[in-house]
Amino acid sequence: MPSAEVVSIGTELLLGQVLDTNSQFLAVELAKLGIESYFRSTVGDNKPRIRSVLRQALERSDILITTGGLGPTADDLTTECIADLLETELFFDEEIWDFIKKLFASRNFPIPDSNRKQALRPLGADILHNPVGSAPGMIWKLGEAELTKIGLKDASKPRVILTFPGVPRELTEMWHQIAVPFLRSHFAAGVLWSTELKHYGIGESALAEQYAHLLDLSNPTVAPYAGHAECRLRVTAKASTVEEAKALAAPVLEEIKRDSAHRCYGDDTDTLESVVGRLLKQGSLKLSVAESCTGGLVSQRLTDIPGSSSYIALNVVTYSNEAKMDILRVSQQTLDTEGAVSEKCAEEMAKGALLLGHADLALSITGIAGPDGGTAEKPVGTVFLGLAAKDFYVGKSLKLGKVSGRTEVRFRTSQEALNMVRLFLIDRSLLAPKSLSAKP
Repeated sequence: MPSAEVVSIGTELLLGQVLDTNSQFLAVELAKLGIESYFRSTVGDNKPRIRSVLRQALERSDILITTGGLGPTADDLTTECIADLLETELFFDEEIWDFIKKLFASRNFPIPDSNRKQALRPLGADILHNPVGSAPGMIWKLGEAELTKIGLKDASKPRVILTFPGVPRELTEMWHQIAVPFLRSHFAAGVLWSTELKHYGIGESALAEQYAHLLDLSNPTVAPYAGHAECRLRVTAKASTVEEAKALAAPVLEEIKRDSAHRCYGDDTDTLESVVGRLLKQGSLKLSVAESCTGGLVSQRLTDIPGSSSYIALNVVTYSNEAKMDILRVSQQTLDTEGAVSEKCAEEMAKGALLLGHADLALSITGIAGPDGGTAEKPVGTVFLGLAAKDFYVGKSLKLGKVSGRTEVRFRTSQEALNMVRLFLIDRSLLAPKSLSAKP
């Protein structure tokens, strides 16, 4: 089975000044082609180290893919280092130079002489055209003669080098237009199809334990992952076509969805907010949201979904006690005796939002996000949620602690709040309801 290694080149990557999204993109794309990826490397702008990493990658992989280092400046070294490694001359490619000149002219930019560097190409390598930028790459099919020259252990097995610029948009265009057809015709061994089943309300270890009997499968494979305040099970199948791969995975997916029940809330691009929106829309229901410590985060997540105006009745952030009283009709007595961060205040906020928004369902959130403001009785991370409908109310308290800071407290609260709405919309008996103390 063919294997590929991605080498990301650039000191800015090592320093953390730029996030290497290219490697993530390429890892996903290679998997789709059924090409294995066992190693991934990052190296700074240093000739000896670049050559060393490139040679190592050619030793252990069939396909070497580089990103970065194709620009016109002195620290763009990729093409030069590849030519040096393979002891091959660089020549000036007039075709590339003409393309670069036309690109600059179309943008009404003067072309610096330094851009001539981008027209250099090793003898034997083909152009990997860049349709949107001035940095072309190369496709170089290496045979036994080239590989023997650099002393690879298994020089009889052909290798391929593909180079891409570091600009993600340019790499993506070059990948889809040129690299994918090339790799599919030369290396692809079937297709890999994968999906993630997203879970909420269960930890990674518990999820892995529940599905331990599936984790040793070879095709499809099942793997648990911890996400941001949720967990996932990734199911991957390999076959000659996508349809065959999906058919292989189908029985496993059905088992997980059945046994996970309400803990499995969606797959792949689903989020709690998108699922809540879909359920509200299906039921032709309107939701109001009243927030305090989350400062509008839940409202933002819900209204980030296109079409949310069809199911969102009201979003309000009542941060101060005065706002809670004036807008949501929280009583002065509740604030004096129970406090703004209390079960009673959350209930009155939810009831007030239900009335104010003329909604079918209302969610409320009040708590202490930190880093200050906590007490011995109500430490940072104490949150109260309320969910009210015409004939229903349920409250929930959270003890999140300081976790990793204010932002994390707010995010985890928003997850709990959205999941609370989701469970109500699936089956309100999944929550522990109590009667409203008074009808809204």
